[in-house]
Amino acid sequence: MRPGKRRGSPRCSHVDLLRIFSVGAASFGAFSSVFNFLPFHLAGPPFLLPTHLITMLYLSYLVGVAIGPLAGRLGNRLGNGIAMAVGGAVFGASVLLTLAPSVAAVAASLAGVCAGFFIVHTAAVGALNRKLATSRGRGNSLYVLFYYFGGTAGITASGLAYRRAGWSGVVALVGILLLIPVAAGILEARSDRPGSA
Repeated sequence: MRPGKRRGSPRCSHVDLLRIFSVGAASFGAFSSVFNFLPFHLAGPPFLLPTHLITMLYLSYLVGVAIGPLAGRLGNRLGNGIAMAVGGAVFGASVLLTLAPSVAAVAASLAGVCAGFFIVHTAAVGALNRKLATSRGRGNSLYVLFYYFGGTAGITASGLAYRRAGWSGVVALVGILLLIPVAAGILEARSDRPGSA
C-alpha cells in the first residue's frame, strides 16, 4: 500500500497508518472486554442481578445507532483527532463509573462506553480515508484486521485480568488500552494543524 497525499489533506506515512490501525485495535479490545466480562461482575456481589436484567442493560448498545452520524459530524467539525481523543476520554470515564455499586450508574456507564467507542471508531475510519489517496480498499481491510485482532487480544488479556483482580482488573486494563486512542487523537490533531509536517 502506497501512502499518498490527497488535495487538502496532510501527507500520510506508514507511521500515520499504524497509529490509526492501533486505535481500532485498542478501542475494540477495550469495548469487547467490557461487554464480555461485565456480566460476570453484575452477576456477583454487590449486584447479584439475574440474567434477564443483565441482558436488558445491554440495550445500551443501541446508543451506537444514534451516535454514528453524530460522531461523523463531530469529526467534520472539530477534526478526527480531537474526536478520537474526546471519544477515548468519554469511554474511559464511563468505564470508571462501572465501579460504582449502583445499577443505575452501570446502565449510564454502558451508554457512555458505547458513545465513546463509536466516536473513536468513526473518527479513526474518517481519518484513515482522508489520508489515503490510493489503496483505500487495502487500507480499510488492514484496519478491519487490526480491529478484530485487537478485540481478540483484548478479551484474552481481560480474561487474565479478571481472574487475577476481578472487575477492577478489567477496568484497569481497559483504561490502559484507551490511552492509545487518546494519545493518537492528540497526535492526529497536531498533525492536522496548518503548517504541520
